[in-house]
Amino acid sequence: MPAAERESLFAYVNGKIAPAEKAVVSVFDRGLVLGDGLFETVRAWNGHPQFFGLHYRRLSKSAKRLRIRLDMDEAGLEKLIKKLCAKSGLADAVVRVTLTRGRYLGGLAIDPSLPPTLIVTVAPVSGLPPALYERGVKVAISTINKAAASGLDSAIKSTNYLANIFAKAEADRKGAYEAILLGPHGEIAELSTSSFFCVVKGKVLTPPIETGILPGITRQVLLRILRREKIPFGEVALFPKETHMMQEAFLCSSVRGPLPITRIEDVKIGGGKVGPVFRRLRDLYNLECAADAVAWKKGKS
Repeated sequence: MPAAERESLFAYVNGKIAPAEKAVVSVFDRGLVLGDGLFETVRAWNGHPQFFGLHYRRLSKSAKRLRIRLDMDEAGLEKLIKKLCAKSGLADAVVRVTLTRGRYLGGLAIDPSLPPTLIVTVAPVSGLPPALYERGVKVAISTINKAAASGLDSAIKSTNYLANIFAKAEADRKGAYEAILLGPHGEIAELSTSSFFCVVKGKVLTPPIETGILPGITRQVLLRILRREKIPFGEVALFPKETHMMQEAFLCSSVRGPLPITRIEDVKIGGGKVGPVFRRLRDLYNLECAADAVAWKKGKS
């Protein structure tokens, strides 16, 4: 990000909004010292955080699981995000909400009386080349098992991302866009920063939560769309040896939405071309995003 862009951004840290370049946390924060925290990445359109109810519920549930206080309610956090986007002059933004256990006092004991650290940052969406949505991307299969990336609980978006980082490094070495991490039985779990879907015999398939995957927000939205539109789908175990059976494949995340996969390692998916199911789901997802924005505006009027 150019220095001029960084200088115009604002961030929130523990009750204070400041220029992002001057916002700081303690060097003794447990999030830094121990990786003791969690985060959410949210896409904001016109200052509106998309599907924020889903994001906040996951954040709140994860905080309870880790026994970290979340002192700001959904309405307050949503209002804060809108304010940061406005002050930073961002109509379209990537929002990161980070929650840690707070100050490190030595040892590993949990002291519930200590205040947590809440950090909210916004940044411009760099965006992907539109051509990627038309030609698709190649992904690689990582040697790193999903269990290594899960930590305590795969449903928690932990700040400890080392396994994902090294899985992505493997993909980079292979000239791939993303890396697929495998589950405990060698099944496809998820990618280093996204959820996995494919189409087999006309049916949309995705790994089940029981594989140990993060319950991705965009994944949840797409499953909702599939149910509503009565598009055949299932949550089933998928294995790398079955990639040649896949007519289509795609990944999805909050910032990128659905993105087609046209190659897994050396196997071309759908003859290396983006398929009709993806195109339909992409259009339906965009409509869902628009509907979410309209519902938000009505709720604020």
